[in-house]
Amino acid sequence: MIPAAIAPLPAGNPHRGAISGIGTAGGKDTNPALASQIADADFKAALRSALLLSGAYSASGRYVLRSEIEEITQPLFGFDMQVALTVRYRLQDRAGKTRWERRIVTRHTARLGEAFLGTERLRYANEGAARENIAAFLRELGAEARAEGGAGVS
Repeated sequence: MIPAAIAPLPAGNPHRGAISGIGTAGGKDTNPALASQIADADFKAALRSALLLSGAYSASGRYVLRSEIEEITQPLFGFDMQVALTVRYRLQDRAGKTRWERRIVTRHTARLGEAFLGTERLRYANEGAARENIAAFLRELGAEARAEGGAGVS
């Protein structure tokens, strides 16, 4: 679920090293007898890796990132499996005040040629939607910092 290409935040970016903790909610563990899901622990691990690669994560950061999987829309069956994923991201200061918040919706389609089994295509679609969601979050975080002219999160 980690995006393939992550641009590191430049040294002057106010979000560089600003995140010291990550909380996730709303995910579900996959039950082998049911449809594939996105587990909180897996999403958190991918998010943490992406933040480390971007330079936004640091043990001394001033913000905690709260991410909540609000909705996963999955097909019941089909040749191509498209999953829509909605995640709300919040940066909170040590006092718990929200300083930055975005809801990001992404979609990913796994095609029949990628995997013969529908359960496998659904898993690929879930992972792709999560990967694209994390990448969109990092782009939003970087764009917000540029728009603020380096003034920080507000």
